Amino acid sequence: MLQYDVRRIPVQRVILGLFLTANLFNASIAQAQGPFGGSFGDSDLLPAERAFTVSHPEANVIEISIADGTYLYDERTIVQDDAGAVLRTSRSVTEIYDDPLFGPTPIHRDKLRMVVTDAPTLMVLTFQGCADIGFCYPPQQTELSFSR
Repeated sequence: MLQYDVRRIPVQRVILGLFLTANLFNASIAQAQGPFGGSFGDSDLLPAERAFTVSHPEANVIEISIADGTYLYDERTIVQDDAGAVLRTSRSVTEIYDDPLFGPTPIHRDKLRMVVTDAPTLMVLTFQGCADIGFCYPPQQTELSFSR
């Protein structure tokens, strides 16, 4: 037969009540601030797919349109074949940005155009960028195919 300590039940209810109240309070603050906290307004931060638009106009060309107020790290933009080997690319000109974490870093603004040397029919593009307001997007990855 199970025995319960009846003295503990009121204490457990008080703790549970405090826990639920704290969670409701935190949820209401998070909802009021938006998905990225109080320093980012809804109109300031674009979703990644609108901040960086990838196109593949030719078999060996990849273009990324970069929205105003955002930039792409050159060193975090790579193209791989389906086996994971990094492919050589020639790229549009970079500018040097004094990144608070990484120091002087080559970035792209407006548009990045890459010409892939010996482009296969299937490529994987990985890139990462940030918004000028201080938010960095997680690395993005997209698969590009081109039938010859």
